[in-house]
Amino acid sequence: MAIQHTAQQQRYRFLIIDDEPVVREGISQIIDWAAHGFELVGACRDGREGLQALERLKPDVVLTDICMPFVDGLELAAWISERYPGTRTVLLTGYDEFEYAQEAVKLRVSDFLLKPITADELRGILEKIRVELDLERNRDRRLELLQQQLQESLPLLRERFLNRLVRMALDPNEIRQRMAFLELSLAGPAYVALVCDLDQAEPQDHIVNLAVHKTIAEIAAERSGSVAFTTPREQSVVIVSASDESTALSQALECAELIAERISRELGRSVSIGAGDAVVGLENMPQTYRDASTALEQRLVLGPAQIITAQQLGGVRITEVSRPDAESRAAFVRALRTGDRGAAQSALHEIIESLQLSEGSMETRYLVMQRLLADALNGLEALGVDATQITEKPENPFAQLGRLKTLEDMRNWFLGLQDRAHTLLDQRQQQHSKWKAVAAEEFIRANFHQPDLSLQRVCSALSVSKSYFSSMFKDCTGMTFVEYLTSVRMERAKELLSYDNLRSYEVAERVGFRDAHYFSLTFKKQTGLSPTEYRELARQQAQ
Repeated sequence: MAIQHTAQQQRYRFLIIDDEPVVREGISQIIDWAAHGFELVGACRDGREGLQALERLKPDVVLTDICMPFVDGLELAAWISERYPGTRTVLLTGYDEFEYAQEAVKLRVSDFLLKPITADELRGILEKIRVELDLERNRDRRLELLQQQLQESLPLLRERFLNRLVRMALDPNEIRQRMAFLELSLAGPAYVALVCDLDQAEPQDHIVNLAVHKTIAEIAAERSGSVAFTTPREQSVVIVSASDESTALSQALECAELIAERISRELGRSVSIGAGDAVVGLENMPQTYRDASTALEQRLVLGPAQIITAQQLGGVRITEVSRPDAESRAAFVRALRTGDRGAAQSALHEIIESLQLSEGSMETRYLVMQRLLADALNGLEALGVDATQITEKPENPFAQLGRLKTLEDMRNWFLGLQDRAHTLLDQRQQQHSKWKAVAAEEFIRANFHQPDLSLQRVCSALSVSKSYFSSMFKDCTGMTFVEYLTSVRMERAKELLSYDNLRSYEVAERVGFRDAHYFSLTFKKQTGLSPTEYRELARQQAQ
Protein backbone atom coordinates (compact mmCIF):
# COMPACT_ATOMS: atom_id res chain seq x y z
CA MET A 1 0.00 0.00 0.00
CA ALA A 2 1.43 3.38 -1.01
CA ILE A 3 2.29 5.78 1.78
CA GLN A 4 0.36 9.05 1.44
CA HIS A 5 2.33 12.25 1.96
CA THR A 6 0.80 15.47 3.22
CA ALA A 7 1.42 18.86 1.67
CA GLN A 8 3.62 19.84 4.59
CA GLN A 9 6.12 16.99 3.91
CA GLN A 10 9.16 17.36 1.68
CA ARG A 11 8.52 16.70 -2.03
CA TYR A 12 11.54 15.62 -4.00
CA ARG A 13 12.08 16.73 -7.62
CA PHE A 14 12.00 13.91 -10.21
CA LEU A 15 13.33 14.16 -13.81
CA ILE A 16 12.77 11.60 -16.63
CA ILE A 17 15.24 11.32 -19.55
CA ASP A 18 14.36 8.85 -22.35
CA ASP A 19 14.41 9.08 -26.14
CA GLU A 20 11.18 7.04 -26.52
CA PRO A 21 8.03 9.22 -26.22
CA VAL A 22 5.85 6.29 -25.20
CA VAL A 23 8.18 5.47 -22.31
CA ARG A 24 8.34 9.08 -21.15
CA GLU A 25 4.58 9.50 -21.27
CA GLY A 26 3.87 6.14 -19.73
CA ILE A 27 6.15 6.67 -16.75
CA SER A 28 4.80 10.21 -16.28
CA GLN A 29 1.19 8.98 -16.09
CA ILE A 30 1.30 5.69 -14.21
CA ILE A 31 2.49 7.21 -10.92
CA ASP A 32 0.72 9.52 -8.46
CA TRP A 33 3.90 11.45 -7.78
CA ALA A 34 2.61 13.61 -4.93
CA ALA A 35 1.29 10.56 -3.07
CA HIS A 36 4.84 9.20 -2.97
CA GLY A 37 6.45 12.47 -1.97
CA PHE A 38 7.71 13.49 -5.40
CA GLU A 39 7.14 16.26 -7.92
CA LEU A 40 7.67 15.48 -11.61
CA VAL A 41 9.59 18.51 -12.87
CA GLY A 42 10.37 17.42 -16.44
CA ALA A 43 10.64 14.70 -19.11
CA CYS A 44 13.58 15.08 -21.58
CA ARG A 45 13.94 13.32 -24.95
CA ASP A 46 17.72 12.81 -25.01
CA GLY A 47 20.89 13.16 -22.96
CA ARG A 48 21.80 16.61 -24.24
CA GLU A 49 18.41 18.01 -23.29
CA GLY A 50 18.75 16.17 -19.99
CA LEU A 51 22.04 17.94 -19.22
CA GLN A 52 20.41 21.31 -19.74
CA ALA A 53 17.44 20.35 -17.55
CA LEU A 54 19.77 19.17 -14.79
CA GLU A 55 21.46 22.56 -14.68
CA ARG A 56 18.13 24.39 -14.68
CA LEU A 57 15.86 22.20 -12.53
CA LYS A 58 18.31 20.71 -9.98
CA PRO A 59 16.34 17.44 -9.53
CA ASP A 60 16.78 15.12 -6.55
CA VAL A 61 16.20 11.95 -8.65
CA VAL A 62 16.94 11.27 -12.35
CA LEU A 63 15.50 8.28 -14.22
CA THR A 64 17.47 7.93 -17.48
CA ASP A 65 17.67 5.45 -20.32
CA ILE A 66 21.13 4.10 -21.03
CA CYS A 67 20.97 4.02 -24.83
CA MET A 68 20.22 7.54 -26.12
CA PRO A 69 21.58 9.80 -28.86
CA PHE A 70 24.19 12.53 -28.18
CA VAL A 71 24.82 11.59 -24.52
CA ASP A 72 24.07 8.07 -23.27
CA GLY A 73 22.82 7.19 -19.80
CA LEU A 74 26.19 6.09 -18.42
CA GLU A 75 27.85 9.35 -19.51
CA LEU A 76 24.97 11.22 -17.95
CA ALA A 77 25.30 9.22 -14.71
CA ALA A 78 29.03 9.97 -14.59
CA TRP A 79 28.37 13.67 -15.06
CA ILE A 80 25.70 13.66 -12.33
CA SER A 81 28.02 11.76 -9.96
CA GLU A 82 30.72 14.38 -10.44
CA ARG A 83 28.63 17.56 -10.49
CA TYR A 84 25.65 16.64 -8.28
CA PRO A 85 26.78 13.88 -5.90
CA GLY A 86 23.59 14.24 -3.83
CA THR A 87 21.31 13.47 -6.81
CA ARG A 88 20.04 9.89 -7.10
CA THR A 89 20.30 8.21 -10.55
CA VAL A 90 18.18 5.27 -11.73
CA LEU A 91 19.29 3.62 -15.01
CA LEU A 92 16.71 2.21 -17.43
CA THR A 93 17.60 -0.21 -20.25
CA GLY A 94 16.12 -2.84 -22.46
CA TYR A 95 19.14 -5.13 -22.11
CA ASP A 96 20.15 -7.17 -19.11
CA GLU A 97 23.83 -6.67 -19.63
CA PHE A 98 26.17 -7.37 -16.75
CA GLU A 99 28.74 -4.77 -17.78
CA TYR A 100 26.07 -2.10 -17.47
CA ALA A 101 25.37 -3.21 -13.93
CA GLN A 102 29.09 -3.16 -13.11
CA GLU A 103 29.52 0.33 -14.55
CA ALA A 104 26.39 1.53 -12.70
CA VAL A 105 27.87 0.40 -9.39
CA LYS A 106 31.06 2.36 -10.12
CA LEU A 107 28.99 5.47 -10.86
CA ARG A 108 27.07 5.15 -7.57
CA VAL A 109 23.76 4.63 -9.38
CA SER A 110 20.85 4.12 -6.98
CA ASP A 111 19.10 1.41 -8.98
CA PHE A 112 18.98 -0.41 -12.30
CA LEU A 113 15.66 -1.24 -14.08
CA LEU A 114 14.86 -3.35 -17.13
CA LYS A 115 12.27 -2.30 -19.69
CA PRO A 116 9.38 -2.60 -19.70
CA ILE A 117 8.83 -1.52 -16.11
CA THR A 118 5.62 -1.86 -14.16
CA ALA A 119 3.95 0.70 -11.89
CA ASP A 120 4.66 -1.51 -8.86
CA GLU A 121 8.35 -1.71 -9.71
CA LEU A 122 8.59 2.05 -10.09
CA ARG A 123 6.62 2.65 -6.87
CA GLY A 124 9.00 0.32 -5.05
CA ILE A 125 11.99 2.25 -6.39
CA LEU A 126 10.39 5.58 -5.46
CA GLU A 127 9.62 4.43 -1.91
CA LYS A 128 13.17 3.13 -1.43
CA ILE A 129 14.74 6.36 -2.72
CA ARG A 130 12.31 8.55 -0.74
CA VAL A 131 13.27 6.82 2.50
CA GLU A 132 16.96 7.31 1.67
CA LEU A 133 16.41 10.98 0.84
CA ASP A 134 14.37 11.52 4.03
CA LEU A 135 17.13 10.02 6.13
CA GLU A 136 19.75 12.08 4.32
CA ARG A 137 17.79 15.31 4.67
CA ASN A 138 17.14 14.68 8.36
CA ARG A 139 20.82 13.94 8.88
CA ASP A 140 21.76 17.12 7.05
CA ARG A 141 19.31 19.13 9.16
CA ARG A 142 20.75 17.67 12.35
CA LEU A 143 24.26 18.46 11.19
CA GLU A 144 23.22 22.01 10.29
CA LEU A 145 21.57 22.40 13.69
CA LEU A 146 24.65 21.05 15.45
CA GLN A 147 26.85 23.37 13.42
CA GLN A 148 24.59 26.31 14.25
CA GLN A 149 24.60 25.39 17.95
CA LEU A 150 28.37 25.08 17.85
CA GLN A 151 28.73 28.51 16.25
CA GLU A 152 26.38 30.00 18.84
CA SER A 153 28.29 28.28 21.65
CA LEU A 154 31.76 29.21 20.39
CA PRO A 155 31.98 32.49 22.34
CA LEU A 156 31.09 30.71 25.60
CA LEU A 157 33.40 27.77 24.84
CA ARG A 158 36.24 30.18 24.01
CA GLU A 159 35.68 32.09 27.26
CA ARG A 160 35.70 28.89 29.32
CA PHE A 161 38.86 27.65 27.66
CA LEU A 162 40.68 30.98 28.02
CA ASN A 163 39.75 31.13 31.71
CA ARG A 164 41.25 27.65 32.13
CA LEU A 165 44.29 28.68 30.11
CA VAL A 166 45.22 31.53 32.46
CA ARG A 167 44.49 29.60 35.64
CA MET A 168 45.81 26.09 34.96
CA ALA A 169 49.02 24.70 33.49
CA LEU A 170 47.59 22.90 30.44
CA ASP A 171 49.39 20.42 28.21
CA PRO A 172 50.73 22.11 25.03
CA ASN A 173 49.08 19.48 22.83
CA GLU A 174 45.70 20.07 24.46
CA ILE A 175 46.17 23.82 24.02
CA ARG A 176 46.89 23.43 20.29
CA GLN A 177 43.90 21.15 19.75
CA ARG A 178 41.51 23.39 21.64
CA MET A 179 42.80 26.52 19.91
CA ALA A 180 42.23 24.93 16.49
CA PHE A 181 38.75 23.68 17.42
CA LEU A 182 37.74 27.07 18.84
CA GLU A 183 39.28 28.98 15.91
CA LEU A 184 41.58 30.99 18.16
CA SER A 185 44.76 32.48 16.78
CA LEU A 186 47.56 33.49 19.16
CA ALA A 187 50.75 33.07 17.19
CA GLY A 188 53.21 34.02 19.93
CA PRO A 189 55.50 32.58 21.05
CA ALA A 190 55.64 35.44 23.64
CA TYR A 191 52.56 36.45 25.62
CA VAL A 192 51.46 39.10 28.14
CA ALA A 193 48.21 39.15 30.13
CA LEU A 194 46.33 42.36 30.92
CA VAL A 195 43.70 42.33 33.68
CA CYS A 196 41.24 45.24 33.40
CA ASP A 197 38.72 46.29 36.04
CA LEU A 198 36.27 49.18 36.47
CA ASP A 199 37.33 51.45 39.30
CA GLN A 200 33.77 51.94 40.49
CA ALA A 201 31.11 49.34 39.85
CA GLU A 202 27.74 48.62 41.36
CA PRO A 203 25.80 45.34 41.08
CA GLN A 204 23.13 47.05 38.98
CA ASP A 205 25.67 48.40 36.45
CA HIS A 206 25.09 45.47 34.06
CA ILE A 207 24.84 47.66 30.97
CA VAL A 208 28.02 49.56 31.86
CA ASN A 209 29.88 46.30 32.49
CA LEU A 210 28.72 44.89 29.16
CA ALA A 211 29.76 48.08 27.38
CA VAL A 212 33.23 47.93 28.97
CA HIS A 213 33.70 44.25 28.05
CA LYS A 214 32.49 44.94 24.49
CA THR A 215 34.87 47.88 24.08
CA ILE A 216 37.84 45.85 25.31
CA ALA A 217 36.91 42.92 23.05
CA GLU A 218 36.71 45.27 20.04
CA ILE A 219 40.13 46.73 20.81
CA ALA A 220 41.63 43.25 21.13
CA ALA A 221 40.01 42.18 17.84
CA GLU A 222 41.56 45.19 16.09
CA ARG A 223 45.04 44.04 17.10
CA SER A 224 46.51 40.99 15.42
CA GLY A 225 47.38 38.20 17.82
CA SER A 226 45.24 39.47 20.71
CA VAL A 227 42.11 38.08 22.32
CA ALA A 228 39.88 39.29 25.17
CA PHE A 229 37.54 37.45 27.51
CA THR A 230 35.69 37.96 30.80
CA THR A 231 36.43 36.26 34.11
CA PRO A 232 33.84 35.09 36.66
CA ARG A 233 34.82 38.18 38.72
CA GLU A 234 33.60 40.43 35.88
CA GLN A 235 37.13 41.49 35.01
CA SER A 236 38.27 41.67 31.37
CA VAL A 237 41.47 39.87 30.43
CA VAL A 238 43.43 40.56 27.24
CA ILE A 239 46.10 38.16 25.99
CA VAL A 240 48.62 39.95 23.77
CA SER A 241 51.00 37.85 21.66
CA ALA A 242 54.14 38.82 19.78
CA SER A 243 57.31 37.32 18.34
CA ASP A 244 59.45 38.13 21.41
CA GLU A 245 58.99 39.10 25.05
CA SER A 246 60.05 42.74 24.71
CA THR A 247 57.66 43.36 21.82
CA ALA A 248 54.83 41.56 23.63
CA LEU A 249 55.22 43.80 26.69
CA SER A 250 55.40 47.04 24.70
CA GLN A 251 52.36 46.07 22.61
CA ALA A 252 50.48 45.11 25.77
CA LEU A 253 51.14 48.53 27.33
CA GLU A 254 50.00 50.26 24.12
CA CYS A 255 46.83 48.16 24.23
CA ALA A 256 46.29 49.06 27.92
CA GLU A 257 46.62 52.78 27.21
CA LEU A 258 44.17 52.51 24.32
CA ILE A 259 41.66 50.64 26.50
CA ALA A 260 41.86 53.21 29.30
CA GLU A 261 41.57 56.14 26.87
CA ARG A 262 38.63 54.76 24.89
CA ILE A 263 36.60 53.71 27.94
CA SER A 264 37.14 57.14 29.48
CA ARG A 265 36.18 58.94 26.27
CA GLU A 266 33.25 56.76 25.17
CA LEU A 267 31.80 55.60 28.50
CA GLY A 268 32.94 58.29 30.92
CA ARG A 269 34.31 55.67 33.32
CA SER A 270 37.81 54.86 34.53
CA VAL A 271 39.53 51.48 34.62
CA SER A 272 42.71 50.25 36.21
CA ILE A 273 44.83 47.68 34.39
CA GLY A 274 47.45 45.26 35.64
CA ALA A 275 50.08 44.03 33.16
CA GLY A 276 52.01 40.82 33.77
CA ASP A 277 55.56 39.99 32.75
CA ALA A 278 56.00 38.42 29.31
CA VAL A 279 56.20 34.62 29.11
CA VAL A 280 57.09 32.21 26.32
CA GLY A 281 54.55 29.52 25.48
CA LEU A 282 50.83 29.44 26.15
CA GLU A 283 51.37 26.78 28.79
CA ASN A 284 52.97 29.55 30.91
CA MET A 285 49.95 31.87 30.74
CA PRO A 286 49.08 31.32 34.45
CA GLN A 287 52.31 33.10 35.43
CA THR A 288 51.70 36.30 33.46
CA TYR A 289 48.04 36.28 34.57
CA ARG A 290 49.04 36.02 38.24
CA ASP A 291 51.55 38.83 37.74
CA ALA A 292 48.87 41.02 36.16
CA SER A 293 46.35 40.28 38.93
CA THR A 294 48.92 41.07 41.63
CA ALA A 295 49.82 44.32 39.87
CA LEU A 296 46.14 45.31 39.68
CA GLU A 297 45.82 44.78 43.45
CA GLN A 298 48.13 47.73 44.00
CA ARG A 299 45.30 50.01 42.88
CA LEU A 300 44.11 49.67 46.47
CA VAL A 301 47.10 51.80 47.53
CA LEU A 302 47.93 53.75 44.34
CA GLY A 303 44.39 54.85 43.59
CA PRO A 304 42.13 54.55 40.50
CA ALA A 305 42.83 54.97 36.76
CA GLN A 306 46.21 53.22 36.90
CA ILE A 307 48.17 51.04 34.49
CA ILE A 308 50.40 48.99 36.77
CA THR A 309 53.05 46.56 35.53
CA ALA A 310 54.52 43.62 37.38
CA GLN A 311 57.94 45.24 36.83
CA GLN A 312 56.81 48.29 38.82
CA LEU A 313 56.37 46.09 41.87
CA GLY A 314 60.09 45.41 41.73
CA GLY A 315 59.77 41.93 43.10
CA VAL A 316 58.11 43.17 46.28
CA ARG A 317 57.85 40.36 48.80
CA ILE A 318 54.28 39.91 49.94
CA THR A 319 54.21 39.92 53.73
CA GLU A 320 51.53 40.02 56.38
CA VAL A 321 49.93 43.40 56.91
CA SER A 322 50.92 44.92 60.23
CA ARG A 323 47.51 45.25 61.86
CA PRO A 324 46.53 48.78 62.83
CA ASP A 325 46.80 49.45 66.54
CA ALA A 326 43.75 48.26 68.46
CA GLU A 327 43.50 51.74 69.96
CA SER A 328 42.98 53.22 66.47
CA ARG A 329 40.08 50.86 65.84
CA ALA A 330 38.63 51.55 69.28
CA ALA A 331 39.02 55.29 68.71
CA PHE A 332 37.07 55.08 65.46
CA VAL A 333 34.29 53.10 67.15
CA ARG A 334 34.10 55.68 69.95
CA ALA A 335 33.91 58.48 67.40
CA LEU A 336 31.21 56.57 65.55
CA ARG A 337 29.11 56.27 68.70
CA THR A 338 29.60 59.87 69.80
CA GLY A 339 29.39 61.53 66.38
CA ASP A 340 32.87 63.06 66.60
CA ARG A 341 33.86 63.39 62.92
CA GLY A 342 37.27 64.87 63.70
CA ALA A 343 38.18 61.92 65.91
CA ALA A 344 36.83 59.52 63.27
CA GLN A 345 38.99 61.12 60.57
CA SER A 346 42.07 60.96 62.78
CA ALA A 347 41.55 57.28 63.64
CA LEU A 348 40.88 56.36 60.00
CA HIS A 349 43.98 58.25 58.90
CA GLU A 350 46.12 56.14 61.22
CA ILE A 351 44.52 52.91 60.01
CA ILE A 352 44.78 53.76 56.28
CA GLU A 353 48.36 55.00 56.65
CA SER A 354 49.31 51.72 58.31
CA LEU A 355 47.85 49.76 55.38
CA GLN A 356 49.51 52.01 52.79
CA LEU A 357 52.94 51.47 54.32
CA SER A 358 52.36 47.72 54.49
CA GLU A 359 53.47 45.30 51.78
CA GLY A 360 50.57 42.94 52.36
CA SER A 361 48.25 41.51 49.73
CA MET A 362 44.95 43.10 48.76
CA GLU A 363 43.04 40.26 50.44
CA THR A 364 44.85 40.85 53.74
CA ARG A 365 44.15 44.59 53.60
CA TYR A 366 40.50 43.88 52.98
CA LEU A 367 40.46 41.61 56.02
CA VAL A 368 41.76 44.48 58.16
CA MET A 369 39.02 46.81 56.93
CA GLN A 370 36.39 44.11 57.39
CA ARG A 371 37.55 43.74 61.01
CA LEU A 372 37.16 47.50 61.47
CA LEU A 373 33.65 47.32 60.01
CA ALA A 374 32.73 44.43 62.32
CA ASP A 375 33.97 46.42 65.35
CA ALA A 376 31.99 49.47 64.22
CA LEU A 377 28.77 47.53 63.68
CA ASN A 378 29.12 45.78 67.04
CA GLY A 379 29.60 49.15 68.74
CA LEU A 380 26.50 50.58 67.09
CA GLU A 381 24.46 47.45 67.77
CA ALA A 382 25.03 48.06 71.47
CA LEU A 383 23.18 51.35 70.95
CA GLY A 384 20.32 49.59 69.19
CA VAL A 385 21.42 50.66 65.70
CA ASP A 386 21.02 48.12 62.89
CA ALA A 387 23.56 48.03 60.04
CA THR A 388 20.91 48.66 57.37
CA GLN A 389 20.01 51.95 59.06
CA ILE A 390 23.41 53.53 58.45
CA THR A 391 24.41 52.14 55.04
CA GLU A 392 23.76 54.18 51.94
CA LYS A 393 21.97 51.30 50.22
CA PRO A 394 19.78 48.47 51.53
CA GLU A 395 22.54 45.93 51.14
CA ASN A 396 24.95 43.96 53.29
CA PRO A 397 27.64 46.49 54.35
CA PHE A 398 30.38 43.87 53.95
CA ALA A 399 29.33 43.42 50.30
CA GLN A 400 29.50 47.19 49.81
CA LEU A 401 32.96 47.31 51.37
CA GLY A 402 34.11 44.43 49.17
CA ARG A 403 33.35 46.40 45.99
CA LEU A 404 35.53 49.35 46.95
CA LYS A 405 38.73 49.35 44.93
CA THR A 406 41.03 51.81 46.75
CA LEU A 407 41.93 52.65 50.34
CA GLU A 408 40.80 56.23 49.71
CA ASP A 409 37.37 54.92 48.67
CA MET A 410 37.27 52.93 51.90
CA ARG A 411 38.23 55.99 53.96
CA ASN A 412 35.40 58.01 52.43
CA TRP A 413 32.95 55.12 52.82
CA PHE A 414 33.71 54.76 56.54
CA LEU A 415 33.38 58.52 57.03
CA GLY A 416 30.00 58.39 55.31
CA LEU A 417 29.07 55.57 57.67
CA GLN A 418 30.08 57.75 60.61
CA ASP A 419 28.05 60.71 59.33
CA ARG A 420 24.91 58.62 58.89
CA ALA A 421 25.37 57.01 62.31
CA HIS A 422 25.75 60.46 63.88
CA THR A 423 22.61 61.74 62.15
CA LEU A 424 20.61 58.71 63.22
CA LEU A 425 21.81 58.82 66.82
CA ASP A 426 21.16 62.56 66.97
CA GLN A 427 17.63 62.06 65.67
CA ARG A 428 17.08 59.32 68.21
CA GLN A 429 18.44 61.53 70.97
CA GLN A 430 16.09 64.33 69.97
CA GLN A 431 13.14 61.96 69.87
CA HIS A 432 14.15 60.52 73.23
CA SER A 433 14.49 64.01 74.71
CA LYS A 434 11.07 65.02 73.42
CA TRP A 435 9.56 61.89 74.88
CA LYS A 436 11.25 62.55 78.23
CA ALA A 437 10.13 66.19 78.19
CA VAL A 438 6.51 65.21 77.49
CA ALA A 439 6.68 62.61 80.26
CA ALA A 440 8.09 65.25 82.62
CA GLU A 441 5.31 67.70 81.74
CA GLU A 442 2.68 65.06 82.41
CA PHE A 443 4.29 64.15 85.73
CA ILE A 444 4.45 67.81 86.79
CA ARG A 445 0.81 68.46 85.82
CA ALA A 446 -0.26 65.38 87.76
CA ASN A 447 1.68 66.33 90.91
CA PHE A 448 1.99 70.14 90.90
CA HIS A 449 -0.38 70.40 93.92
CA GLN A 450 2.17 68.60 96.11
CA PRO A 451 4.36 71.09 97.99
CA ASP A 452 7.31 68.69 98.02
CA LEU A 453 7.42 68.26 94.21
CA SER A 454 11.08 68.81 93.32
CA LEU A 455 13.51 68.48 90.43
CA GLN A 456 15.07 65.43 92.05
CA ARG A 457 11.70 63.73 92.35
CA VAL A 458 10.91 64.27 88.66
CA CYS A 459 14.37 63.00 87.63
CA SER A 460 13.93 59.90 89.78
CA ALA A 461 10.57 59.21 88.17
CA LEU A 462 12.10 59.49 84.69
CA SER A 463 15.37 57.71 85.58
CA VAL A 464 17.60 60.54 84.34
CA SER A 465 20.24 62.71 85.93
CA LYS A 466 19.47 66.26 87.04
CA SER A 467 22.08 67.74 84.70
CA TYR A 468 20.74 65.83 81.69
CA PHE A 469 17.12 66.64 82.57
CA SER A 470 17.78 70.34 83.09
CA SER A 471 19.47 70.70 79.70
CA MET A 472 16.99 68.49 77.87
CA PHE A 473 13.89 70.08 79.46
CA LYS A 474 15.05 73.62 78.70
CA ASP A 475 15.81 72.66 75.06
CA CYS A 476 12.39 71.09 74.56
CA THR A 477 10.14 73.53 76.50
CA GLY A 478 12.14 76.74 76.60
CA MET A 479 11.69 76.85 80.40
CA THR A 480 13.49 75.58 83.46
CA PHE A 481 11.83 73.08 85.77
CA VAL A 482 10.97 75.81 88.32
CA GLU A 483 9.59 78.10 85.61
CA TYR A 484 7.41 75.34 84.16
CA LEU A 485 6.15 74.21 87.60
CA THR A 486 5.32 77.81 88.56
CA SER A 487 3.52 78.31 85.23
CA VAL A 488 1.36 75.21 85.79
CA ARG A 489 0.54 76.23 89.38
CA MET A 490 -0.41 79.76 88.30
CA GLU A 491 -2.69 78.46 85.54
CA ARG A 492 -4.56 76.31 88.05
CA ALA A 493 -4.68 79.18 90.57
CA LYS A 494 -6.34 81.42 87.96
CA GLU A 495 -8.99 78.77 87.35
CA LEU A 496 -9.71 78.40 91.06
CA LEU A 497 -9.87 82.15 91.61
CA SER A 498 -12.22 82.58 88.67
CA TYR A 499 -14.79 79.89 89.42
CA ASP A 500 -14.56 78.87 93.11
CA ASN A 501 -15.27 80.86 96.28
CA LEU A 502 -11.99 79.85 97.85
CA ARG A 503 -9.87 82.04 100.01
CA SER A 504 -6.35 82.88 98.83
CA TYR A 505 -4.67 80.57 101.36
CA GLU A 506 -6.97 77.72 100.23
CA VAL A 507 -6.01 78.30 96.59
CA ALA A 508 -2.35 78.37 97.64
CA GLU A 509 -2.68 74.99 99.33
CA ARG A 510 -4.44 73.45 96.32
CA VAL A 511 -1.68 74.51 93.90
CA GLY A 512 1.21 73.33 96.09
CA PHE A 513 2.17 76.38 98.15
CA ARG A 514 2.60 75.97 101.93
CA ASP A 515 3.01 79.73 102.46
CA ALA A 516 -0.02 81.81 101.38
CA HIS A 517 2.01 85.03 101.49
CA TYR A 518 4.67 83.58 99.17
CA PHE A 519 1.88 82.39 96.88
CA SER A 520 0.44 85.92 96.70
CA LEU A 521 3.86 87.40 95.88
CA THR A 522 4.48 84.80 93.19
CA PHE A 523 1.01 85.23 91.68
CA LYS A 524 1.38 89.00 91.45
CA LYS A 525 4.81 88.62 89.91
CA GLN A 526 3.40 86.30 87.23
CA THR A 527 0.13 88.15 86.49
CA GLY A 528 0.66 91.71 87.71
CA LEU A 529 -2.33 91.35 90.05
CA SER A 530 -2.82 90.05 93.58
CA PRO A 531 -5.08 86.99 93.97
CA THR A 532 -7.89 89.22 95.33
CA GLU A 533 -7.57 91.70 92.45
CA TYR A 534 -7.57 88.86 89.91
CA ARG A 535 -10.76 87.38 91.47
CA GLU A 536 -12.56 90.72 91.27
CA LEU A 537 -11.49 91.25 87.67
CA ALA A 538 -12.63 87.74 86.69
CA ARG A 539 -16.06 88.30 88.27
CA GLN A 540 -16.51 91.62 86.49
CA GLN A 541 -15.66 90.03 83.16
CA ALA A 542 -18.06 87.14 83.87
CA GLN A 543 -20.97 89.62 84.42
